[in-house]
Amino acid sequence: MSTQQDIVIQWNRLQQTGFHTMLSQQAEANGLPVAFLFAVASRETNCVNELGDMRPDGAHGVGILQIDVQHPIARQARDNGSWRTNPAPLVAFAAQMLAQNLRQAQQTFPTLSADQQLKIAASGYNCGMSNAIAGQHGGDCDRQTTGRNYGADVMTRKVLFDQLLAQPAATAAGA
Repeated sequence: MSTQQDIVIQWNRLQQTGFHTMLSQQAEANGLPVAFLFAVASRETNCVNELGDMRPDGAHGVGILQIDVQHPIARQARDNGSWRTNPAPLVAFAAQMLAQNLRQAQQTFPTLSADQQLKIAASGYNCGMSNAIAGQHGGDCDRQTTGRNYGADVMTRKVLFDQLLAQPAATAAGA
């Protein structure tokens, strides 16, 4: 679980690397809260563009939002190095996937709050929407996520990023 200080470091990293703008644009283009996409990047990589989930056959997570290589866009980006030189398509893909997850959560659980639906969407990003939905029907969408807390952790991080987004730029940089 990241502390507020960790999130400020990640916030500054996003701004220094240009991912702040890229993630913001994709969140807005896909109808997602900006802080939510920042929070997913925070949970996945501490807001670092990297290869992760290392296995004997290589990295299975690609980019700041760790797209799994089961998706051709991620496998190609990993293999040709474009995850580093042109990360925008991966960010767009992840934002589209999260937006699709959110629509599915909204359709399946229309009476839940917007934050509860976002939590389910985040959980689905980690363990698949069918598992997140089944978990929610059983009382906890995080039941099959990494650490059994993925969605809850993303939502905690979202609150911290929301606070930073609400601050004037000079204050947030030194928060």
